Amino acid sequence: MELAEATVRSQEIVATLEEIQKANQMIAFHRQFKEPDENAIQNFMQLRASFVQQLADLLQEFNIEVKIPSAA
Repeated sequence: MELAEATVRSQEIVATLEEIQKANQMIAFHRQFKEPDENAIQNFMQLRASFVQQLADLLQEFNIEVKIPSAA
């Protein structure tokens, strides 16, 4: 992997981590209510899982293997 390509991949990794953080914040936000919006929580959990898989795929290009629990 060339330096320019590695730089682009690194930026994609950081952007993906930021998206995971946003999803985590939204999950926490929706859980804080007396009657949480379970539909919104599930949607953000699915979105988060998608970003986690995307992160794992990106890291694989750096020969880093990520084990994702099935309940991620």
